Amino acid sequence: MATTTPVSDPTPSTNLPYLPPKPARPSPLLKESELTSLLQHVSTWSLAKEGEKPALARDYKFAKFKYAVEFVNDMVKIINDDNHHPVIVLNFRDVGVRTLTHVAFHESADGSQIRDQGVTGFDVRLAMRVEKLYEDYVARGYHFVPKPKSSS
Repeated sequence: MATTTPVSDPTPSTNLPYLPPKPARPSPLLKESELTSLLQHVSTWSLAKEGEKPALARDYKFAKFKYAVEFVNDMVKIINDDNHHPVIVLNFRDVGVRTLTHVAFHESADGSQIRDQGVTGFDVRLAMRVEKLYEDYVARGYHFVPKPKSSS
């Protein structure tokens, strides 16, 4: 049975009851039903493509360039901790993250493992950890908040 590590103070946007442990490598690709279930915990992330392969993606917007850079630097700590390296795009106050597992597999009809790329537990775990980090930035007021349109 897998052990889980509690996440301190999960917020409603991620609704995380736990953080899944690091999966083994190579990791099995998630089935569509597993992915759908896990994405409920990080509903701000979406299924996208990285080349021809499925990936998880999320864009963040910050109030200032320096907050976007700090977020990327803090993300690097998480990324190195999990040894799982997504595509990160920094464009002024915007940060885009796209993640998929390059060392993954799916099972063939005879039960053998076929090497593949796509979304695994590593990607969902990374999305959960990055989303928690972003929530810390939101709590400090570092995220972008559009100015309300004035009614004249």
